[in-house]
Amino acid sequence: MTFFKKEEFKDKYKLDVEEYQIEMASEMIYSQVGLRYRNPNWNSDTCPTAIKNASMEQLRFILEYDIPFIDYKDNVKAGEMSATLSSNYSTLALRILGNNGYLYRGTPINYNMGMEIPF
Repeated sequence: MTFFKKEEFKDKYKLDVEEYQIEMASEMIYSQVGLRYRNPNWNSDTCPTAIKNASMEQLRFILEYDIPFIDYKDNVKAGEMSATLSSNYSTLALRILGNNGYLYRGTPINYNMGMEIPF
């Protein structure tokens, strides 16, 4: 499963990549998309632009930071609440998915994973 081509990535980010790295980033982003919105037949020509952009951003993040287990911020605070992040996902890649309707964090827990089954 590859959501973008080597040439697309090189044009956008001016970085050299291998095919396995493209597949790895695409799989990482695909795993973040709720089951309702996934299509296992997506490829570099048919996947939605947001999925393609998030996948390319994820790979850029991995390459530039070299250690994929570090994210932009390691601690998030909101008033008295605090959480430590240990994510191997680019916050920008997740924001691309969220802003384009592929992630729903404020809805019931089963909304992302629920499949519509017609009876």
